[in-house]
Amino acid sequence: MKFISVLSAAALATVGSAQAPTKVNDFNLGPTKLGMYIYVPSNVKKPAPILVAVHHCQGSATGYAQSTKYQPLANSKGFIVIYPNSKSGGGCFDVASTACKTFQLLYMGE
Repeated sequence: MKFISVLSAAALATVGSAQAPTKVNDFNLGPTKLGMYIYVPSNVKKPAPILVAVHHCQGSATGYAQSTKYQPLANSKGFIVIYPNSKSGGGCFDVASTACKTFQLLYMGE
């Protein structure tokens, strides 16, 4: 639930920013201090559908945002796009370390 409330606050803070994804500076939940960018079209629906667009290994959130057509689609359909950004040296998301698995169990219930 804490994760969803962080996303909701970030989305509300960027409503109307229909140019480029906005970096969410105060998002640092989890052991890897994952970064995040969010795109909220000016015509966002309520309740807002959310698409989480995860970049490939050795990629980045901003690179993925530029190479996909999610933002024009969000403009026409009224949904929010969240681009998580791995801060690891190789650009890969940590899904296997003990710290990440523990975090998932404690905060995400999985």
